[in-house]
Amino acid sequence: MSLIAYEQECAELRARVAELEARLALPAPAETNGYHHEESPSDQDGETRLLRAAIQSLADGVVICDRDGRLLHFNAVATAIFGERASEAVPEEWSVRYGLFHGDGVTPFPSHEMPLVRALQGENADAVELFVRSERLPAGRYVECSARAIRDADGEICGAVAVCRDLGERRRYEAEREQRLRAEEARLTAEKERLRMARILQSLLDHLDVVVWATDEKGEFTFHDGLGCASAGFERGTLLGKSVFDISPGDRLVQRALLGNAARDRSHMNGAVFDNWVIPFGEDDQKGSGVLGLSLNVTEAHQAKVELEAKLALIQRQQEVIFNLETPIIQVWDHVLTLPMVGVVDSKRAARVTDDLLAEVSRTQARFAILDLTGVDVVDTATAGHMLNIITAVRLLGAEGIITGIRPNVAQTMVSLGLDISRVRTLATLRDGLAFAIRKLTEDGSAARRAAALPRPTRSVESG
Repeated sequence: MSLIAYEQECAELRARVAELEARLALPAPAETNGYHHEESPSDQDGETRLLRAAIQSLADGVVICDRDGRLLHFNAVATAIFGERASEAVPEEWSVRYGLFHGDGVTPFPSHEMPLVRALQGENADAVELFVRSERLPAGRYVECSARAIRDADGEICGAVAVCRDLGERRRYEAEREQRLRAEEARLTAEKERLRMARILQSLLDHLDVVVWATDEKGEFTFHDGLGCASAGFERGTLLGKSVFDISPGDRLVQRALLGNAARDRSHMNGAVFDNWVIPFGEDDQKGSGVLGLSLNVTEAHQAKVELEAKLALIQRQQEVIFNLETPIIQVWDHVLTLPMVGVVDSKRAARVTDDLLAEVSRTQARFAILDLTGVDVVDTATAGHMLNIITAVRLLGAEGIITGIRPNVAQTMVSLGLDISRVRTLATLRDGLAFAIRKLTEDGSAARRAAALPRPTRSVESG
C-alpha cells in the first residue's frame, strides 16, 4: 500500500471514530417514517458493541477522555503505544506517566500542548508529533496524534478523542524512499558522467589523428576507432573481432602488455609513423584481461625532426668551416706563418687561435709568425691583451711574432689604452711583413753559409 492511500484510509477511520464517539456520548433519537422514537436498550447495546469493536480493530491508536480530562478508553493499538490506561491520571501527569517527549526525545511534552488538552479547549490539533519512551519501549518510538473535541447536542464540549499513529512505518517508508531516491540520483549522476566521458572520448576520436583500441586476453580487438585509422590504412571499427597477432605477427608490444607490463614503441604503417602506447586493461574490473592501446600519428613531427636534425648537422659542419676560417694559419714561405685576423677577437677565439698557432709553429719549426690585423676594425683592452699574449707565447717557442695591418683608428685606440708594444715588431702591411721575414731568413742563410766556408782552426803539434 502506498503512503498516500494509507494516509487517506487513516483519515477516513479517524472521521468515522469521531462520528461514532459523538453518537456514543449522546445517543440521538431515531427517526422512522417521519416519526421520532427512542431506541430500545437492545439497539443501543448492539450499536455500542459495534462501535467498540470498530474502535478496537483500528490500525491507529484511539484515546478518549471526558470533559475533565479523565481517560475513558484506550484501544489495543493505544495500549501497545502508551501502556495500560490509568483513568485516575490527570493531564499534568500524562507526560511523566506515559513517557511523552518532544521530537528531540529529551524535552518532556508540556500538558497544555497535548492534543487531547487542546481539543478539550475547542482547538483542532492535527499531526502533533510526540516521542514515547518508557520501560516498555526503552528504544522509544515516534507517534503522530490528531485530536478533536466531542460535543453534545447543544454544542458543548463533553470530551475529546485522539487518534495516534505510529510513525515508524512511515519513517521507514520515507527512509527507504530517500535511500531509493539517493541511489537513483547516484545512478543518474554516474550515467550522466559516463555519457559525458563518452562524448569527450568520441570528440577526441573524431578530431585527433589517433587510434584507440583494446583487445581481450587472446589479443582479439574489442574496440577500434579514431580518425587515425585512415592514416594506418584501416576503416574505423574494421578490426573488431580480429587478432592483433594476425595483423602484426609476433607483436612484442602487445605481448608485454598481456603479461602486465606497460610498453611504448614507434612503428611505420602505411607510410605513416605512429607512436604506440599499451597498458594492461581489464573490462568489468578484471585485472589483466586485455590490453588498452593508443596510437598517435606523428608523421609530421617525425619528418620535422628528421629535417631539423639534417639542418643541425649542416649548421655544425658550417660552424666547423667557420671555426677553421677564423684561424686560417697559412705557411707562406719556409719557416714563415701568417694568421689573418678578421672581426672581433674575444677570449674564446683568442684561446683557440693561440692553441692552433703554437701547434703549427711547433710542427713546422717556423721562425716567423705574422699576425695580420687588416680585418680588425675595433680593438679594446681585452682584444689588445689577447694579441700581445699570442705574440709572447710565440716568442717562447723560439719564433718571432710580427703584427701587420694595424688601421689608424686601431692604432689610436691602442695608444690611448696605454698598451706597451715597444717589444713587438709592427709593420704596415702583410707584404712588408713577408718581405721582412724572407729577408731575415736570406741573411741568416748567407751568414750560415759564410760561416761554413771558413777554414777550421787546427791545433799545432810540437815536435819532439
